[in-house]
Amino acid sequence: MSNLSRKVVDPLDRLDATFGKLGIASSTVAKRLVVEALPSLASSKSSAPSVNVEVVKLNDCEEEFDKEPREAKFAFRSTDLSSWASSSAAGPTNNTDSDPTTIQHWAVVVHFPRGKKTYLFEAWEDNKKLQPGRAEIAFKEIEIFEKATYFGTAVTSPSELLIKANQIPTGIRYDVLRNNCQTWIKDFVDSVSPDLLVLLYENVPATETCVNYLARQLEKLSKISS
Repeated sequence: MSNLSRKVVDPLDRLDATFGKLGIASSTVAKRLVVEALPSLASSKSSAPSVNVEVVKLNDCEEEFDKEPREAKFAFRSTDLSSWASSSAAGPTNNTDSDPTTIQHWAVVVHFPRGKKTYLFEAWEDNKKLQPGRAEIAFKEIEIFEKATYFGTAVTSPSELLIKANQIPTGIRYDVLRNNCQTWIKDFVDSVSPDLLVLLYENVPATETCVNYLARQLEKLSKISS
């Protein structure tokens, strides 16, 4: 996993180290102020599938035999949690273009034009632990991909995607700031390609949190001052 992903997973620890290098004693206060201004992380708790499709826990997914590497298009899907929590009863939500900085659940939709296969990857809270899963989307439901925000293309295969998703640590206690549906999505995208994660940030800027952005800028400042 790339260094970029490590910045995503634990930005608060990085702020501690960076503030220390700069000799700033008020890192706790600064971090608290930044976190309080981040509804995207502070309110990202999730507990149900985000679309009206069958999402299977990764450890319950059958072996994927499609191992042919080919172009895959990646799209970002954000859902307001007020709608997402009831989506299984009300059908697919239309809130796919919502502002990711509000209270939201995140998912990634991957479409293989050759072979016409589409998958959705996401994670949610299950018994106080982070549980990732995958859904196979039927072609008649292709609008789930079309209405999501396209952010990049990578060469991979359905088998490789499932393997990479399974390589991300699971069974870890759910944490509203450090281990949630949003951090899992970033780790997953990064595992496919660090460049793909950069494309996510560039095409959906709100996915790069203020904490992560601030940590990167402070790190640059510390290198200049050293």
